[in-house]
Amino acid sequence: MAGPLAARQLDADTLAGLPAEALACLPERLHPVSRYFLDKWLDGTLTTPEFLRWFHMPNSDYLEAGRCLLNAITGG
Repeated sequence: MAGPLAARQLDADTLAGLPAEALACLPERLHPVSRYFLDKWLDGTLTTPEFLRWFHMPNSDYLEAGRCLLNAITGG
C-alpha cells in the first residue's frame, strides 16, 4: 500500500519532504510515538483512519494537528 506521499522523497530524520503546510501543523517537539505513527501513515503502513486514531494518543493536543496534517497532505 502506498502512503499519501509515496511519490515524494521524504527525509526520515527531518521530514524535509513534507509540504510547508504540513510542517506548519506539527508542534515544535513531536512526541516519538506520534512521530512513529506519522511515519507509518506516510509510508502507507497505516490507513488514514488508523493514523487519525493513533497519532494523538500520547498527547490529546495532537488531535487537531492530525487533522491539519490530513488536510495539508491530502487536501481532505
